[in-house]
Amino acid sequence: MNIIASFSQESRDRCFTPPTWSRLEKLAKDHGHQLHWVPWVRPEPVEKFIATCKKNGGADILITCWGHPRVTPEVLDANPKLKLIAHSAGSVAGVDIDAWKRGVKVTNVMRLMSFAVAEFSVCLMLNGLRRFNTHVRPELKGTSPFYTFTRGGFALMGKRVGLVGLGIIGRQTIELLRPFRCEIVAYDPYVPADKIASLGAKKVELDELMRTSDVVSLHAPGTPATENILNETRLRMLKPGAILVNTARGIIIDHDALARVCADGKIAVYLDVTHPEPLPADHPLHRLSNVTLTHHIAGPTHDQWPLLGDEAIDEVERYLKGQTLQNVVTEAQYANQSRT
Repeated sequence: MNIIASFSQESRDRCFTPPTWSRLEKLAKDHGHQLHWVPWVRPEPVEKFIATCKKNGGADILITCWGHPRVTPEVLDANPKLKLIAHSAGSVAGVDIDAWKRGVKVTNVMRLMSFAVAEFSVCLMLNGLRRFNTHVRPELKGTSPFYTFTRGGFALMGKRVGLVGLGIIGRQTIELLRPFRCEIVAYDPYVPADKIASLGAKKVELDELMRTSDVVSLHAPGTPATENILNETRLRMLKPGAILVNTARGIIIDHDALARVCADGKIAVYLDVTHPEPLPADHPLHRLSNVTLTHHIAGPTHDQWPLLGDEAIDEVERYLKGQTLQNVVTEAQYANQSRT
């Protein structure tokens, strides 16, 4: 029986430190499995991975991470005994839907990653409300309506916060906002109003959320259904002084429209993700002082990378011991996840 781990060397160095890898080796040995490490460099042809799988007799368990070979129907054909794909990252877009059709269990570590993304989202909310940029760049104060304020900026306490998307990250954001006693409203067409109420928020339509929120934070997946749902019409609904945070997927926002809306200096925008990513160097958003761009860093922090490997190994251990898996990605969840 075989466990095959295949992803980039960088991902192994980050997520599978020597102690973590030793744990995986011991787990495989204790359960009579052979562990095979297949370093992967994109865009190597998937046929190379298929050949390696066949050479090793196919995988019973496949461990993936950032930079893994795509799990195509052909890869599944080459691994007919495959029962578990343990992904030590978030989106499993690199796994074909055929895996679910064949009964393969797929897990990820989104439960762990959600804490970091939610934390960063709240960090950006506080940054915007307290006008932090003006404290490190005093010359910004008074240069636009957003940067015209009295000492100290504004508090998050009691503000109306609108969340677009209530998946695991959106829900974790609600938890982190509880001490601030915010009025939380949410838009998610897939979550019923009573469920949203039980989480501590009120379900509203997207236009109402955009018009009335002091802070709008995006947590929806990037799919054809959410592409450019924040178009120019909706972006212009934001009230003066509002803050828009995106730690989800860039495709949700029309970035050309966003640049036009931000040019009047009435709102502030914090983008950890863009579309395309990265933005072209000459995109007008780069030149606006009320737009802050980070570089897709909301996810795991320096101290959390090894935890992702351990979380994936935890699932492998549960599977080998016949225990219930904790982080299963269902076919329905797969259909509604970000495609990139």
